[in-house]
Amino acid sequence: MKKLIISCFFILCSLTGWAQYEQQPKGITSFGIKAGWIQSDLYGKELHQLAVDGKTDAQNSFFAGIAVSSEIGKYFALRHELFYQQYGAQFARELDDDAVVDAKLTMRGLKINPISPTFKIGGLEIYAGPYIHVLLNASITAVDENGNTYQDYEIFGTAAEDTEDYKYLQKMDYGFVAGIDYVFKKKFSIGAYYSRGFAPIFDNANSFGLEGNPGVENIKIYNESFGVSLGFLF
Repeated sequence: MKKLIISCFFILCSLTGWAQYEQQPKGITSFGIKAGWIQSDLYGKELHQLAVDGKTDAQNSFFAGIAVSSEIGKYFALRHELFYQQYGAQFARELDDDAVVDAKLTMRGLKINPISPTFKIGGLEIYAGPYIHVLLNASITAVDENGNTYQDYEIFGTAAEDTEDYKYLQKMDYGFVAGIDYVFKKKFSIGAYYSRGFAPIFDNANSFGLEGNPGVENIKIYNESFGVSLGFLF
């Protein structure tokens, strides 16, 4: 129910913003492509349930996608973006036999910035708004019976698995994003952004502990990222 309410809230915000846009004198709508480097990490009070001593290191990766900007005035616009990105974190992971391995949690998915109010002056654009992230694939470093490391994709989970017995990742994340772009000659852009997630990364995290302990009320582990981008406007 909580997920449904939050999803409806984001949709309502998008529809409300679009309705307000339709009531404004229409300006220029620009379409572009963006790609760049992303430095992602995890944060939260329960990181010790995933990483030894609750310490993680940022993971460097990439993102790429499309962006649409609709002017609603001389200084204001509405921005809509869709990106494919890879993100996660690196950390020391303790296995069932008390062995410790240098692990990497890698997640891949679609990040949607449905509607970000944007302030524009000259080539400078400052924006902020909600985001929704849909998880498509994920893996974590594990060790087989021969002591060899491999990427375990079971952490992504399937619908047939019981969340009381298996702990796998949420398929949807949400949070906020804020950033700044500078557009040169209305064609090329360079920018930076910061985003912070509000949804725990593990499925059913509000009810069960990472090891299935019902006494743990919440697994407070969330996504966080910083990125820089280059863009081209058509």
